[in-house]
Amino acid sequence: MRERREVAERIRHFRHQRGLSQERLAEAIGRDRQTVGLWERAVTPPTVDDLSALAQALQVQTWRLFYG
Repeated sequence: MRERREVAERIRHFRHQRGLSQERLAEAIGRDRQTVGLWERAVTPPTVDDLSALAQALQVQTWRLFYG
């Protein structure tokens, strides 16, 4: 559970760093805003494919979502 929360915090951190709303990030990766919100609250984890899309949209390497 701790790992899920850490990934959630990093998604939110990098999204804020890029100046993106949840809605804009969701549009960029083909998901809806509610899904991004669930990830950022650590309710559900993103899939491997979602993590790859998130990293691309947030302009970070995928490992940064796991290890900061």
